[in-house]
Amino acid sequence: MKKHPFLTYCACILLALIAVSCSTGNKEQKIVTVTIQPQKYFAEKIAGDRFDINCIVPPGSNPEAYDPSPSHLVHLGKSIAYFKIGHIGFELAWMDKLEQNNPHMKIFDNSEGINILSGTHEHSEGDEHHHHYDADPHTWSSPKNARIIAKNMYDAFVSLDPSGEKVYRRNYEELLAEINHVDSVMTRKLTPASGTMFAIYHPSLSYLAKDYHLHQLSLEYNGKEPSAYYLKKAIDVAKENHVKVIFIQQEFDAKQAESFAQEIGAKVVSINPLSYNWSEELLNITDAIAGE
Repeated sequence: MKKHPFLTYCACILLALIAVSCSTGNKEQKIVTVTIQPQKYFAEKIAGDRFDINCIVPPGSNPEAYDPSPSHLVHLGKSIAYFKIGHIGFELAWMDKLEQNNPHMKIFDNSEGINILSGTHEHSEGDEHHHHYDADPHTWSSPKNARIIAKNMYDAFVSLDPSGEKVYRRNYEELLAEINHVDSVMTRKLTPASGTMFAIYHPSLSYLAKDYHLHQLSLEYNGKEPSAYYLKKAIDVAKENHVKVIFIQQEFDAKQAESFAQEIGAKVVSINPLSYNWSEELLNITDAIAGE
């Protein structure tokens, strides 16, 4: 029988591909689930291709009141670990159920070691002061906290996969350099704005305001739309403090923010503190506060 070298070559390539497929095709990548997109950004930076990162709250959804989809729960059921951001509404409502559904899943709190703010939603209405000491979950809004979150993630990945320690260390150090760069730019731009007040619909920049010596004025009252009386008081405070910008998050109705801006002559800026592109979003917010 006459041999055909080209066909023989093709057959060898096909057999090699089949062999590779058989050796790797049944190997499912390990899954870690996180709550929000900024966590996914950090986790993917550190893990590289050694883990599949599943984010349970999709872009554009409010993690304060999100109910997970069946597809996200399927991934969660296969996860070997869950990285909490800590204190956020979704986790408070669902964490016990998630642990019960996957009892072998390890739980890590990415905000462990952060000085958690409370009372950031404190307002006064009428003659009475209503105090709210709920923990503020928006820890990722400041690079100073992001360093702690990244270190917690690095430690978690090493504990889950000790053989990848060198990879995680290198990736963690690269992420840390990025966080430090963002902090440096923010410090340079926000230092001249020290003491400045900005308005925001939902108070998601409390840690940023604290760390860069700014003041945050929230329009949302107690997690709800502000009353006419509270809104009037907020307008007075904003005028007294020469507020030039009001932030509105994409998951909230912009109408009240736009009316508020017209009353005080401020600029409405749409932001997404839950963006996957953590560095880019924080620098955009910085530019808006600095008036750039």
